[in-house]
Amino acid sequence: MKFISTIIALLFSSILLSQDVNMQNGTVSQCDGNFYDSGGEFGNYANDENFVLTICPENTGQKIQLNFTAFVTQLGVEPDIMTIFDGDSVAAPPFGDFSGNNSPGFIEASDTNTTGCITIQFVSNGSGNISGWEAEISCLTPCQDITAQLDSSTPTANANGEILICAGGEVDFEGSGIFSVNGTGATYEWDFGNSTTATGQSVTATYAEPGIYVVSLLITDTNPLGCTNLNSISQVVRVSPEIDFTGTEASESTICFGETTTITGVASIPQFEDCAPEIFDQTWLEDTPSTGLATSYTSTITVDCYGPGQLLTDVTQITDFCAVMEHSFMGDLTIILEAPNGSQVLFLEYQDGTDPGDNLGIPDQADNGNPGTGLQYCFSPTATQTLDDASVGTNDIPAGTYAALPSSSFDNLLGTPLNGDWTFIIIDSWAADDGTLFSWNLNFDASLVPPSNTIVSEAWDTDSTITNTTGNVITVEPPNSGEFCYTYRAVDDFGCEYTEEVCIDVLPELITELPNNLIICDPGAPPYNFNLELNTNVVTASATNASDLVVTYHNSQADAENDIDAIVGSNNYSGTDGETIYVRIEYLTSGCNEVFPFTLGLSGQPVTNAVPDLVLCDDPSNDGFEEFDLSLQTLGVLGTQAATDFNVTYHLSFADADAGTGVLPNLYTNGIINLEPIYVRVESVGDSNCYNATANPLFNLVVNPRDDASFTITPTCDGAIVNITGTLGGAFTFNPAPTDGAVINPNTGEVTGGTSGATYTIEYTTNGVCPSVNAQTFNVIDIDDPSFTFTATCDGGTATITGDTGGLFSFNPLPTDAAVIDPNTGEVTNATPGNTYTIEYVTSGTCPASSTQNLTILTLDDPGFILTATCDGGTATVTGTPGGGFAFNPDLGDGAVIDPATGTITGGIPGTTYTVEYTTSGACPQSSTQGVTVLDADNASFTVAPTCDGGTATVTGTSGGTF
Repeated sequence: MKFISTIIALLFSSILLSQDVNMQNGTVSQCDGNFYDSGGEFGNYANDENFVLTICPENTGQKIQLNFTAFVTQLGVEPDIMTIFDGDSVAAPPFGDFSGNNSPGFIEASDTNTTGCITIQFVSNGSGNISGWEAEISCLTPCQDITAQLDSSTPTANANGEILICAGGEVDFEGSGIFSVNGTGATYEWDFGNSTTATGQSVTATYAEPGIYVVSLLITDTNPLGCTNLNSISQVVRVSPEIDFTGTEASESTICFGETTTITGVASIPQFEDCAPEIFDQTWLEDTPSTGLATSYTSTITVDCYGPGQLLTDVTQITDFCAVMEHSFMGDLTIILEAPNGSQVLFLEYQDGTDPGDNLGIPDQADNGNPGTGLQYCFSPTATQTLDDASVGTNDIPAGTYAALPSSSFDNLLGTPLNGDWTFIIIDSWAADDGTLFSWNLNFDASLVPPSNTIVSEAWDTDSTITNTTGNVITVEPPNSGEFCYTYRAVDDFGCEYTEEVCIDVLPELITELPNNLIICDPGAPPYNFNLELNTNVVTASATNASDLVVTYHNSQADAENDIDAIVGSNNYSGTDGETIYVRIEYLTSGCNEVFPFTLGLSGQPVTNAVPDLVLCDDPSNDGFEEFDLSLQTLGVLGTQAATDFNVTYHLSFADADAGTGVLPNLYTNGIINLEPIYVRVESVGDSNCYNATANPLFNLVVNPRDDASFTITPTCDGAIVNITGTLGGAFTFNPAPTDGAVINPNTGEVTGGTSGATYTIEYTTNGVCPSVNAQTFNVIDIDDPSFTFTATCDGGTATITGDTGGLFSFNPLPTDAAVIDPNTGEVTNATPGNTYTIEYVTSGTCPASSTQNLTILTLDDPGFILTATCDGGTATVTGTPGGGFAFNPDLGDGAVIDPATGTITGGIPGTTYTVEYTTSGACPQSSTQGVTVLDADNASFTVAPTCDGGTATVTGTSGGTF
């Protein structure tokens, strides 16, 4: 109960800092507390009141909110009325009048109210006051304007504003907001359109599946909390479908070695699938509960593959909308399709006149939630019959395509975005009957689906085993057995590259040998029995996989090639003379095979023909043993007999040859020193009992000794001398031939004219039955080096040997002066300066040599100079070699000084004679002396005798001067 209190100081223009406000005249500014009638929290308001109170927010930009939690005023002929105005005076737009139990509820200053204030006027009549009201005061800080913007993306959008990427690719987004106040503390929530999100201004989205996705950015402010941007960046990301390589295959996945096959490359880009996939979500359409409140069932298909902002502009762009369902008593149903923008179209409406007893599908009438049998009901803009029309005269609505209700229309959906949530709504309005929704789907005109990508290039990767290319078909011929793989590469207009690999198996190569003709000894009368299988080891002898080869024998080439009618008992076949048999060699059961013919024949006893001995020269070891090729005798042994019909073997005894044992290998090293006898067996290929063995040796193995080509070499100063230590009578030659003037005697091997120190190889070849060759290399002895240098001196020179030491020096020719030379050191002394002498140096080695040098003796310096006397000394002039030094010799010690470089004398005493010595500074210095007498000083004394008009002078000193 409200407390009745006395209100003090009702009349004022403004009340500040009050927590609770009672109705009065005036203005208050606050954002909390309670607003009461004039009786306060516990009292009633008074009669005959007429108050106007304005409540304003504390801060600019805020808006007042009043939440009336209690309200009651007197009703009657003259009710007590509260009027609330959206502003700071009664001139503002009113929210309305409130009296009795008609509470104002929640009142908030509008966005257009720039003051944020709310004004309340209360007028009561003269009697019957009651408890009044209570309201909570609060302030709202309105949301600032926030505009989201996409600043950048990697990759960037194309000219159509779409970001194009490959499946599995990533997109980096950078976003920001424009805030009317500020964005401090704002959060950034990204929805990438593919059921993934991220937070922050810089984010990365990964798109695993092909499709068209719309990216949105939600910016939420923190002051006040919960304010968001109203715009959408709606950035479209188109993810390319992966290229489909269906049909890329080889005409044969397994081929025989050496064969070719073709491989076809096929690349296509699948169209985007149905933008509105069918919903298979079986739902029980439950009865309306006993409360009588209708039950609503909704199911949503999200469409997201159309272009950004693409709208429904023609109702026929919706082909139809279909649902598989059943429901008993359809008269209580409403069926609605709702578009992404909220627009709806009705196909069935409760109480629209439909026969209530009609059923959809074949329902389970027990109404216990068990599904009946659903039928498909479609709704199309082009249909003319509604479900209502179909219900006339029948209890079961047949499956079919129906129109919207006349009261509704597909036209309601014009202008809705194609992308977004399309919702199927079923409302059950009665508390009886149920049904089941099995599935539903929404079908759009196929031409609305955005075009898929295009392939800009497709080709097979280069491979050396591709022998031909025609369009997208390659012919391959692998050179080896094993697996060979080829890559077909395609690129779409998004720049997405995809590959498909096709592998083929190449079976192992059939390595075979030709079969032998089978010859048996003629028994005189049939049967002629041949063992055909003797050729099995022959044809498979070279095969590395002989155990994988199947060998069969046939009577015709056609049978062999088709692998039919193989000869049974091929190891004891009754044949005829000259009959042709065909052997088939196949790799396992692959069909890869080769077919060869061979002949059956009869012959008499084989013969052996005489052949000469096999003769070999021994190797350089001369040990008497050599390897012989016995097969070289085979053709001679057989003579005119066919080599394919007989086997020839070689033995060391008649017993071995007769028994066919001890067969020598074709490459056989003789077992005794020389003249080893060989016995021969000739046997029919097809009959081992048909043979001839020689009772005596047919030939011998002979090893002749090898000549000895040894020799020794003794080098000389211009070649070498040779001594033959082996077999005489051979010939010598250079190998290789020299390019200088060296020559060799072919009989003796002597080399002359060789270059000092040069290397030569000479070869000696004997001329016996088994000639031998021997080569040796030698170096010509080096000729001594007689080089030397001379350094001239003032009376001769000194020698420096730069070549071989130990030789002797001499003048050549002898000089005519007194010069002498030391024969061991080459030093020259007592020579005449400036003269030239020729010196010869002769070495004393195995190959001596000599050389000469000219020596010019150094010239002596010229110390000539002259002195010219001055008043205090003198000056010197060098007439000989300049650059020397001057000095007194002797030094009189009287204070006179001499410049050592110029010879100038200063400070000398007049009349005194000084002796000066000049010494040169060259390689051969010399000195000379000169004397100079300092000039005497003049006497300038004179007398003057006066005259009547002047005077007369008389010189008493040195005459010739000037007055």
